[in-house]
Amino acid sequence: MGACSSIEDATPTGTSEERKRNRSIEKRMSMDQKVQNEVHKLLLLGAGESGKSTLFKQMYTLYGNGFDREVRESFVKPIQYQLLRTMRSLIKAADLYYRSTGDEKYLFPSKMPRYRRYSEIKLTSDVAKDIEKAWRHPAIQTIFEMKDNFQIPDCAEYFFDRVKEVSKPNYLPSNNDILRARARTVGVVENSFSIQDNKFTMYDVGGQRSERRKWVHCFEGVSCVLFVSAMSAFNQTLMEDQKTNRLCESLMLFDEICNSRWFEGTSLILFLNKRDIFFKKIQRFAITDCPALESFSGDLTDFQETSTFIKEEFLLRNKTNKCIYCHITCATDRANVGFVFSCVKDTVLKDSLERAGLVVDGGSESDYE
Repeated sequence: MGACSSIEDATPTGTSEERKRNRSIEKRMSMDQKVQNEVHKLLLLGAGESGKSTLFKQMYTLYGNGFDREVRESFVKPIQYQLLRTMRSLIKAADLYYRSTGDEKYLFPSKMPRYRRYSEIKLTSDVAKDIEKAWRHPAIQTIFEMKDNFQIPDCAEYFFDRVKEVSKPNYLPSNNDILRARARTVGVVENSFSIQDNKFTMYDVGGQRSERRKWVHCFEGVSCVLFVSAMSAFNQTLMEDQKTNRLCESLMLFDEICNSRWFEGTSLILFLNKRDIFFKKIQRFAITDCPALESFSGDLTDFQETSTFIKEEFLLRNKTNKCIYCHITCATDRANVGFVFSCVKDTVLKDSLERAGLVVDGGSESDYE
């Protein structure tokens, strides 16, 4: 009939080099699929008040199902309690400060209500007006400028400015409210999500000293450790130990984690968090207030110089051959966290392929975002 043979009759074998290349491609595709199907375990570690939990919640807004009504309602009392407690702390600090200086004309007479039970907490419109009035008082504003000495949370100003909204009977916290809500992490919290069909499970554990003994239970099978440090904490002390500088504690903890036998073959990514607060703070305070940063001799108000110095202090603690990636982050910035975690995903997948025997080039020691 015709001179042409059918496709089924053709049996092209190709050259030896082509067959070798085909096998390599098939192997790579098979391993790529295996890595994609693997659930990558991410472990968030760091000292208390570093912003770990904020990062954890931000990931939920980016890649999870978001916060449903029940979850949002569960944040109402913690936010209201935080407002009341913080204002009480500011009034008490103002009272002590102005009595000690003899300038009693600035003593603030208002008292915030106390509740016998947490369940009784209710931020009424009248109490909200008292908080709003107190917040505008010169004595409170003066003390707030010294907030680093009184363990005032970073989110205080944000919620004082929203006290009317928070006191409404039908108040339902927004994403930004939930991200900024301060709630101490107790035990281990888990969240699973996918980024471009790659599966991840993230674990957030309490950062306070009393919680760290529970960390070891999360160490097995970790794909990547995400160590979070608040770079803005260079002039603050721990809540649980008023004599220990927060950044010094973070450096010590990073040294332990980075060089731990538990994580010899585990990727480690450093998050220098709260860059927005740090940027403002270095205009008023010197990073050399932190004992670990006393040797800094550059421009104390220059963000690049100061942040680079802090990054290098962390990397100096690495006594292993592992490559540590570093990101400058703001956990409340959705775009920043989304971009950074895209980089984290690439790092985790690259390391998974390397462990499978498929080496991928690339990887600088640090990436600034």
